[in-house]
Amino acid sequence: MARVELRHINKRYPGVQALDDIDLDIESGEFFTLLGPSGCGKTTLLRTVAGFNRQDSGEVRVAGERIDGMPAYRRNIGLVFQDYAIFPHMTVGDNVAFGLRNRGRPRQEIAERVARALDLVRLGAHAARLPHQLSGGQQQRVGLARAVVIEPQILLMDEPLSNLDAKLRIELRDDIRDLQRSLGITTIYVTHDQEEALVISDRICVMQGGRVHQVGTPWEVYARPATLFVASFVGAMNVIADLRVGAGGALALGLASRLAPVLAGRDCVTLAIRLEDMTVAGTSEDVPSDALALDGAVDKVTFAGREAFYRVQLDDGPQILAHVHRPERRLLERTGARVRLILPLANVHLFDPALGRRIEAVS
Repeated sequence: MARVELRHINKRYPGVQALDDIDLDIESGEFFTLLGPSGCGKTTLLRTVAGFNRQDSGEVRVAGERIDGMPAYRRNIGLVFQDYAIFPHMTVGDNVAFGLRNRGRPRQEIAERVARALDLVRLGAHAARLPHQLSGGQQQRVGLARAVVIEPQILLMDEPLSNLDAKLRIELRDDIRDLQRSLGITTIYVTHDQEEALVISDRICVMQGGRVHQVGTPWEVYARPATLFVASFVGAMNVIADLRVGAGGALALGLASRLAPVLAGRDCVTLAIRLEDMTVAGTSEDVPSDALALDGAVDKVTFAGREAFYRVQLDDGPQILAHVHRPERRLLERTGARVRLILPLANVHLFDPALGRRIEAVS
């Protein structure tokens, strides 16, 4: 196990600041995920740790030792790639043994460590097979076994599940998490899939435009987004932009009356609330003192089995989506009906419209 420290990492390509003063501490044994859309800098950062990219400035330290001056082959790092990167002409066992042979390990030690690694990824009976005889999920397990068999200080994984179908992704992500926990190896994982990041991580670093927007546990990132970008990117969120606090309408008046201390001195805010964090009720429903109420008409109901989504046209103008878990049949036939959306203040997120940063003390 090893702690990873990234200090003021900068990387610029022509016309693009790929990494902008990245400063991160990744704890020993932690499963740390870099999450963000394509082009946000997450893979560039991973490749910088691996030694495939050279930063313009800053430091990379592993277990207290500065490694950014070392070539990639000298860094004791295990790598798992998106495209499996296994040799098609080698058997499964030979693929896994490749790194150990390059390190000159004794034959008996190689055999024992390869067998253990294949057992860890549930491929113990497949050592003699060639890659074309394996499924995509099995090929990725070979890549995982090859990465851990060398007993690296840290494990880097770059979108390892993106080439698999949905069912295999769920199965393999659970296996990866279980394997990481059993080995206790510090892992840096790159993905653009928000659900995958929430399920698999100890902590998540959300990136955009080469910058870190938030680092936190899955709960913190989902429930207490630090910026409007994080709120919008991780999970589904209703966003009402540039809401004038002093304007008319139930939402503005409700905010002004119930959140006056938070809004002091502010003329405008951006409000966000998750689809599942509000209640769809009748228009006569009493409003608790710790909630806001918005009235409107149901514009559309989308039924998805165990859940339904209501698109509500508010009387004040914007549309809001609400999520209902296990809806009753009568609730699915409400297009055009008048409803009241109850928004608990604890679930309301407010952001500064200019900076996009969270306004605290809402809950």
